[in-house]
Order: sequence, then C-alpha cells, then structure tokens
Amino acid sequence: MAHGLFWNAVPKSEAEYAPLDQGCSCDEDEGADRFPARRSGWSQTTKRLVQVFVVSQLIVLPAGAVIWWLNRQAPMNMYLKKVSSYSPLLNQIEIPMTLRFDEPQTLSGGVGDMTWGSRPNQEIDRMWEEITSESSIPVTESDVIAMKKDPSVAAMLPEEYQTGNEKTYLGHALVFHRLHCLNYIRKALYKDYYYPNGTDEVPMHEHHIAHCIAMVLDHITCAGDPGVYVYQWYDHTDIPLPDANTWGKCWDFKQFRKDFDKIALKDLNPFQMVKPPGAKSVTEHNNLQEVIYKTAQEKTHKNS
Repeated sequence: MAHGLFWNAVPKSEAEYAPLDQGCSCDEDEGADRFPARRSGWSQTTKRLVQVFVVSQLIVLPAGAVIWWLNRQAPMNMYLKKVSSYSPLLNQIEIPMTLRFDEPQTLSGGVGDMTWGSRPNQEIDRMWEEITSESSIPVTESDVIAMKKDPSVAAMLPEEYQTGNEKTYLGHALVFHRLHCLNYIRKALYKDYYYPNGTDEVPMHEHHIAHCIAMVLDHITCAGDPGVYVYQWYDHTDIPLPDANTWGKCWDFKQFRKDFDKIALKDLNPFQMVKPPGAKSVTEHNNLQEVIYKTAQEKTHKNS
C-alpha cells in the first residue's frame, strides 16, 4: 500500500515523439544544459584523476628506483674482487676502505712514520707484533681449486676443524706473511740488537732474507701503487726535495685485523700437524722447502 502511495505521488511523464524534420519544441540550449553538461563534468573529473595518477607514478616510480639503488645490498668487496685474484677472505670479511695520510718522511708522531724502521726497542717490537702475528684459517676444497691449487696435496685440517660438508684445509692470509717478511728484513738490518751472538746458528738466515725480499718485491710489482708524490721547496735548501707524505685510499687495516681474528684458528699450530699415512705429496726440488728440510736434517745430525 505504501509503495502504491509512493508511486502515485511521483509525477508521471510520457516521452513525446517528434519527427526529425519538425525538431524538438524545446530550446536546444536548455536541453544541452540539462543532460550533456553533467556527462561532460564526470568526464573531466575522470581525466583529471587519470592525469594525477600518471604524474604521481612518473614521480614515485623513479624515486623508488633511486631509493632501491642506494639501499640495495652490493656484493661483498665488489670492487676489490675486480682487481684481485680469488681469495676466500673476500667472501668472509667486509674490508672497509679509508682515506689515509701516510707520513713515511716524518720522524715520529705520524701515521706510518719512520718509527716503524727506527732503532728497535720494546715498544717498536710490540707494534710489529700486533700487525705480523699469523694465524691459520679454514679453507674449503672449492676455495683451494678456485685459487688454482691442488687439493689432493693440500694439508687437510684435523677433524675438529672441519666445517660443513666440504673438506677443509689449512690456510694462511698472505698479507700477514708479507708483513712477517718485512719485519724479518728489518730485524736483519739491526742484527746487533736481534742477533747479539751472530746469525751463524740461525737456520737458513740468508735464504730467509732472500725469500722475504722476493715476497715484498712480488707484491709491489703485482699490486703497484698508482699514486704520485711531488717535490717541494723547503726553507733550508734552494733545490726542490721530494715530499713522500701522501694521501692514499687504503684498507682500514685495524678493522680488518679485528675481523680476521674472529675467523682465525688461533689455537692451531700447523707445525704440530703430522702427514697421515698414504697422503699424496709433492717434491721440493729448487724450492725453499727443500732447503728447510735439509737444514733441519743437518741440525739433527750435528746434535746426535
């Protein structure tokens, strides 16, 4: 009943037919204002919304891409890997780079100054010990192969040091061996301090020095520094003199040392390991290892 009253209250209108040639009796402008304007209004709104959406996407998407690029996780040591041969350390330790001013021309009180090569004392020995102490690290079979070495003759670590499902071998960081060599050459220069009884009883002393010079030379000629130093005018002379104190982009060596010590096997002494029966080995002809072995034999023979 209510529905009936409602529909009766709504005014009824019937569509009137007008032939095309007679046209509509209503005013054309009035008709245009009544309906098309409303449809046109919705169209304009939609267009504006689409325009706003497109513009916002043109802003948001590139901005998001830039943020992603800046925050993305770059591969560990990506740039070092490009200029280095394979090393498992580059996959285990993030090596930070730092801008450093080295002062090898400064007598004392500077970074990398002449104190390192000055006449020895206990403090200088302590400084060298901090940067040259070596420790073993675990190296997997795939690491050995990637370093172009033969795992069949590599010394495998004892069972308690094996990691994961892959065979693990004995490794050392080359950087600390080179520092050891530089320190050995330094000690040879101050032999009266370090060898008060002479070097005749020091096993392979001359061979050791020759080996260490080769180690340092190999490194300098392999990873040469493209840096340049200049000559300066000084108050005390009329000729230009070299200024070897220079800026360099360097490893943050202290941080590297800390991170290296976290993965090092400090309680392992390589020289307490014994070759297992049947282990494959290599010959030592024309090799420092041959000299080491013969020197040890001669020393044993003299003491027997």
